[in-house]
Amino acid sequence: MDINYTETIQEASKNFRWEREDVASNLVDFDEVKQAKSLRQFTKEQGIPRSTFRHWITRKESIDALPSVTVFLESPEGLALIHKIVTAAHFAFTKDGVASIHNVSTFLKLSGLSPFIASSYSTQRKISNKMDDWIIEFEKNERPKLIQNMPAKKITLAEDETFHPQICMVAIEPVSNFIIIEKYVKHRDGKTWNDVVFQALKYLPVEVIQVTSDEGTGLINHTIKGLNAHHSSDCFHVPHEIGKGTSGALASAVKKAKKEYEIVVTQAEKETSSKEKYDNQLKRPPGRRPNFEKTIDLAEKQKDQARSALEKAIQNQETVTNEKAAIGKDYHPYNTETGDRQDSQKVSELLELRFKNIKDATNDLSDRCKKRVEKAHRVVQNMVATIAFFFNMIELYMDNLQISDRERQLMHKYLIPGFYLQKVAGKEKDTEKKLKISKLSQELLSVLSKKDGAFSEYSKNDIKTLEKAAEECAQIFQRSSSCVEGRNAQLSLRHHGIHRLSNQCLKAQTIVHNYYTRNRDGTTPAERFFNSKHTDLFEWLLEKMDCPARPRKHLKKVA
Repeated sequence: MDINYTETIQEASKNFRWEREDVASNLVDFDEVKQAKSLRQFTKEQGIPRSTFRHWITRKESIDALPSVTVFLESPEGLALIHKIVTAAHFAFTKDGVASIHNVSTFLKLSGLSPFIASSYSTQRKISNKMDDWIIEFEKNERPKLIQNMPAKKITLAEDETFHPQICMVAIEPVSNFIIIEKYVKHRDGKTWNDVVFQALKYLPVEVIQVTSDEGTGLINHTIKGLNAHHSSDCFHVPHEIGKGTSGALASAVKKAKKEYEIVVTQAEKETSSKEKYDNQLKRPPGRRPNFEKTIDLAEKQKDQARSALEKAIQNQETVTNEKAAIGKDYHPYNTETGDRQDSQKVSELLELRFKNIKDATNDLSDRCKKRVEKAHRVVQNMVATIAFFFNMIELYMDNLQISDRERQLMHKYLIPGFYLQKVAGKEKDTEKKLKISKLSQELLSVLSKKDGAFSEYSKNDIKTLEKAAEECAQIFQRSSSCVEGRNAQLSLRHHGIHRLSNQCLKAQTIVHNYYTRNRDGTTPAERFFNSKHTDLFEWLLEKMDCPARPRKHLKKVA
């Protein structure tokens, strides 16, 4: 049977881009080659030594696998499958996941693919490094195209530092969850933050109007003086600071009061038992009877005092716990139970009341504990300023839209609080509270679909425009940098697994996060940030990654 070797190899080269030797060794039917009279002619035309070609034949026969498996995996379809499996393993385990190259090597061995491809650590490390290069190349190709079609926008940045132990600066746009910065630096002062952020935003049509972070002096300096933006204090750090300063001391106070109460109760029971034992004697001992009643009465008074002290200690602990939780509940521009607007004065009154109750409950603690509470209290001023900033930005946004007074009133009353509560419901962990907030949000937004409602006279395009504007207004309020905290935790896991993240590896993983991870709506952070679709990262890698190398030697097991 005549075999058109050249066409087979060329076709395979187009589809899979194997090296010439790999193509010939993988795609030629060796059984027919052995019988072909044109073997000498074929090897001469292809420039392949006959000894090399015979080695390929011997290698295929020596593979330790079932013949049917060998036939499939040595076919073009089987090789394409192996190529995809190896690429997917590296991408899922080491780029998107937190596994190491050792795990990939082990996977290839346990899956039975090691007889067909090289599975050693050194070989897989080369593949991993090459994938990092291609991932970085992917963003170089995609980013300029996405920037061209990107609309100008005002954004908020959530910023923080993490340590590996090198300082790693991380900045994320919280609405899209797009990582703007993820870079190792030597210092974490305001100047360094300015340099890194300005470089990252150099070609982006964005303006940073707000930064959400902790109270680090470098971050505040960078926000106010460098970016000339508003600094929104991270709400998490306020109750966290209170907890750090008071939780241990309050627990110790409860434990101490409980112990003292138990001692007094034991003493009271002892006195009562002594009285009963004395009075129940058949023969009274000589001497005056002890005044058991007075002693028992004194013990009961001490018992009541100890009980009151214990109840007060428990109440103080519960008060601080409840008021800490209430700080997060009150710190919203709209009431999460009614949907009513809460201006800066209203929020200030609510937060001041919480701190008054906390200070009353911690009045008996040490000065060190009180300083922690006072440190958290100082942030209230910034929190109130953020509420005022939010409503000012909404007014500016609607001024730019040039909408009517009636539309402005409808936005304030229904749409903006409705979309804001929708966002709050999505982040709420308590199921019951989540359902209540979600229901309230739906009630506010239902005005859009009512036939005789306020929007009944508007066209679908006009309603869509107002919806988009209201949603963007609701997203202006950013009180937490939790997206950065979560990313820092992921980086910590990766660093813990491989002990070192190189600049190349860190950059590749940043790109994987931006261009591969998907939200519930199926969009990536890059799609949400640039407002346009991009090429599929994994499919692009499949086209670029080379075929896995062959193992050096795999002989059949001796029976």
